[in-house]
Amino acid sequence: MQIRTTNSLPARWRPLAAVVIGSIFGGRGRATLYRMLCRYSIAHDATIGLSLISASRVDIASRCRVGHFSFVRNVEHLSLASECRIGTFNWIFGMLPSSRHFAEETDRVSALVMHQGSSITSRHIVDCTNTVTIGAFSTVAGFYSQILTHGIDIGNNRQVSSPVTVGKHAMIGTRAVILKGAHVPDRAVVGAGSVFRGTPDSTGGLWSGVPARRVLDLDQSSPYFTRRDGHVS
Repeated sequence: MQIRTTNSLPARWRPLAAVVIGSIFGGRGRATLYRMLCRYSIAHDATIGLSLISASRVDIASRCRVGHFSFVRNVEHLSLASECRIGTFNWIFGMLPSSRHFAEETDRVSALVMHQGSSITSRHIVDCTNTVTIGAFSTVAGFYSQILTHGIDIGNNRQVSSPVTVGKHAMIGTRAVILKGAHVPDRAVVGAGSVFRGTPDSTGGLWSGVPARRVLDLDQSSPYFTRRDGHVS
């Protein structure tokens, strides 16, 4: 789901107040404060840790959880379907349409869209200059991975962006880098330290290296690829 919104960010003090005042409440109490102060749409059974969320529009569905010390800023739309997880110490940032950069990209939407049961674990960087979509039951796993939607076009000396899509039941390993315009296939695993780019036609497999190439077939009937529960034990 990609939704252009003309609404500006909430006044800076509002999400800050939700964090500061919310420090004396539990996760559902902080979710309530975000609903009251920022008018975000957050399910009543969702929990929000001591995390700063500053976005023009927020939709967080049932049984979602955002951990402590994650930061979301300058994003047009944050959309979490049911049972999504954003863990601790993640940095999720975007660039609003009002920026002087990317003015020629009139269809650009700065958004993070997470489908049912998908997860971002801990200490990752997600660049939402353009839309990042994470498919159902997919995991940005391990630590220190980067999803990048913009870069510098040296031929034209300007910044450009393209959306990134992670397919269903996929997994991104530790310290992997996903470059702008990439589409990680359904049921694919991006190995630790790999750099993934492009939009391959095939699904599944282990992708490894710099740049990442398909190096191994994986059993598509494995429990990770067929589960209907976001939890990984």
